[in-house]
Amino acid sequence: MPGSHDVLFGIAAGLVESKHNDSVLQAAHDELEEEAHLIGGTWIPLSESPSAMDKYSLTTVNAYLVLDPIHTENPKPKDAEEDIEVVAGVTIPEIMRSITTGKMNLVSAWGCMLAIEKLREIGEYP
Repeated sequence: MPGSHDVLFGIAAGLVESKHNDSVLQAAHDELEEEAHLIGGTWIPLSESPSAMDKYSLTTVNAYLVLDPIHTENPKPKDAEEDIEVVAGVTIPEIMRSITTGKMNLVSAWGCMLAIEKLREIGEYP
């Protein structure tokens, strides 16, 4: 099935690559730095175990909420094939509009919904 050929919003994401990462969490740290120019913070796992992308794929997804990361002026370089624009200061209502209007990819929408629910659970969002 061909792709949508649309530019979509998404959150930092990537694969665990043995040449770069020793663990899922290290891969997540690396992707957040490469793609969002953020480091550190408090990392909260959003699921008890990896979730399958779908029944046709062996790819699984781990999602994290990162509270209070720090912006870095010197992030690790993006992969050559990545064309990413960092958009800062996006509000939760704006995220929800991106999801409900189909402007965010499905895996990112799933991660955002888990993160919003976790923010509610810890009293950071009504």
